[in-house]
Amino acid sequence: MKKTYLSFLLLLLAVLCHAQNTTVYDKLLDELSKKTKEDTARANVLLQLAKAYYMSSPAKTLEYSQQASQLSEKIIYKKGLADGHRFQAIAYYSMGNFKDAQLFLTKSLAVNEEIKNNTGIMACLSMLGTVNTVQNNYPAALNYYQKVIRLGEKSKEDLAMGVTYTNMGVIYSEMKNYDLALKYFQDGLDINTKIKSQIGIAGSLANIGNVFFQTKNYEKALSYYQNALSKNIEIDNKLGIAREYGNIASAYSELKNYPEAFSNYKKALEINEGIKNKKGIAVSLQGIGKYFLVNKDYNSALTFTRRANNLAYEIKVQDIQKETFDNLSRIYEQLGKMDSAYISFRKYTELKDNIDNENNRKQISRLEIQYEFDTKEEKYKTAELLANEKLNQQRLMLALNQANLTKSQKERDLIRLNFLKTQSELKSEKLEKLAQEKQLALVGKEIELNRKEILINKISLEANKRQKWYYILGLGLLSIIGGLLFWQNQIRKKTNTTLLHLNSELDEANKIKAKFFAILSHDLRSPVANLISFLHLQKENPDLLTEEIKERNQQKITASAEDLLENMESMLLWSKGQMENFRPQVKQIAINEVFEYLQKFFADTGHIKISFENKDNLSVSTDEDYLKTIMQNLTNNAIKVLKTSSNGIIHWKAEQQKGQIILSITDNGSGISAQQIASLYDENTIIGSKSGLGLYLIRDLAKAIACKVSVKSTLGLGSEFQLVFMEAV
Repeated sequence: MKKTYLSFLLLLLAVLCHAQNTTVYDKLLDELSKKTKEDTARANVLLQLAKAYYMSSPAKTLEYSQQASQLSEKIIYKKGLADGHRFQAIAYYSMGNFKDAQLFLTKSLAVNEEIKNNTGIMACLSMLGTVNTVQNNYPAALNYYQKVIRLGEKSKEDLAMGVTYTNMGVIYSEMKNYDLALKYFQDGLDINTKIKSQIGIAGSLANIGNVFFQTKNYEKALSYYQNALSKNIEIDNKLGIAREYGNIASAYSELKNYPEAFSNYKKALEINEGIKNKKGIAVSLQGIGKYFLVNKDYNSALTFTRRANNLAYEIKVQDIQKETFDNLSRIYEQLGKMDSAYISFRKYTELKDNIDNENNRKQISRLEIQYEFDTKEEKYKTAELLANEKLNQQRLMLALNQANLTKSQKERDLIRLNFLKTQSELKSEKLEKLAQEKQLALVGKEIELNRKEILINKISLEANKRQKWYYILGLGLLSIIGGLLFWQNQIRKKTNTTLLHLNSELDEANKIKAKFFAILSHDLRSPVANLISFLHLQKENPDLLTEEIKERNQQKITASAEDLLENMESMLLWSKGQMENFRPQVKQIAINEVFEYLQKFFADTGHIKISFENKDNLSVSTDEDYLKTIMQNLTNNAIKVLKTSSNGIIHWKAEQQKGQIILSITDNGSGISAQQIASLYDENTIIGSKSGLGLYLIRDLAKAIACKVSVKSTLGLGSEFQLVFMEAV
């Protein structure tokens, strides 16, 4: 079964029942900066700072309590010295240093007994019980708690009783006496609820959850842990938050919800490491180790469990040592290290016997019997003292009555004289009374006038108050209207910006369209005009044309028509790239597939030889249609150049260089001019079909797919075009 966190409560003077915040710390630090004189006032501020940081930063508590102790000892301030020692003990306890915690508690107890500070004495005894419980010394712890209860019953201090009942419940829970543990926890919860101690309520809820956990009612335990966590988050009690994350993790683990268990163990470990709570760190490491053991990650389990075991040994907490030795024996067994498994299990049984031995139980039973006897004896003694006191009071009353009887005889005559004197004085008093009544009547009228005046002033104040609210409401409405107007103005600005951007894009599109139609007009005018002229001549004067002229013109018209068809195809493809909202569709394309497409497309090239090379079977990430169009145009241009050549060669090659995919086409033609090369790099170049519309198309399509185009050409020797793509990651 998983180990749960026990929730001890520390008896602090003026316990903080709400979350501390930065404002509280800043206020105390500001006050400390003003208390420059070394006196009790400065010592008290240091103690308040130590107390304020208790739940969030034990290191800060230690720092300020040490300063308070040093100052109090210097100025001989006994109460400050006692409280300073106690807060140092609390800080050491929170960080798992139980030896120093017990040392400073003993010092604080001695000073409190010297100055007869009953509250301080109870706080020290309660914490001494807690420190002994953590170290599994249950008889000593129970003895301390019983002393606190006796003192608390006399002084009627609910806070001390609530804390002590809770801590005694922890002892019985550890001794597996769950019925008695639940009784003490419930008593502690009732008292803490009565005095509205939020940290006490959280601790009691957690401990009740532990009882249900130990009795295997995990769903109910989880409910109590989650309620306790909410309370601790509300008051920013980091010790409590870490503890409840650990308890919730243990419950989830028993419910076989291992991911939630692991998540909560990690949260607990992070907080405990932040506040340097060694015991909490050990319990969290132990839980994470058990998680890895259940999930059969034995190496990780071994690492975390060893860390937990070493830390538990360092702080002398036997129950954590016991659990980690049990887990280590199971881990070593799974790893096949049977000697280590045997040694770990033997240490586990020794610690278990030491914690659960019969001697502990007998000592606790003796302490319970002695406590019950002492309580009854004190009750009987108290009853006897009350009876004696009552008898003495009766004797005193008899003596007083006897003395009064003697005195009454002497005073009888004086009473008669006083009666007569009173009668004579009554007449004068009656007259005086009449005068007073008249004066009272006048005063009553004046009071009534004042009351009416107050009523009028009250009505006036209420009217002014209503008017003030009307003003505030009006200002609020004006602010809302102003805000709406500002918001509307911002939206209008954004809309105007968007419209300007769209107008700019529209203007650019119009410029492109004008450029396109300029090219179209220039390149189509000549062939169409030639065709029309020839048709008119053939229709109107057929006799002027000889057969030779007809044949020559027929060839020119055919060439012009072919150029026209080619240019129209290229321009239609180029216009596709300029369409609004058209975007390349990028995907991974095998270069061999593109080579096959080109091979089929240019199957009949006559005397021109086209070859392809892709040794590494490369592929490229781009738009397939764009790439095919570019490569088709480059191949077509090369074929044009080689039409008059008797041994034309075109070679496509795919290769990989420095993280780039390079597709290159080379030919042994006559090369291309500088003007045609410029059309690849200068977007402002206006060109016709005879000067390289195909290159213009290649440039725009390559730019759209982020492809870099470069050309090397030597007139008379040939050209090489390269398409460079970044290799896909």
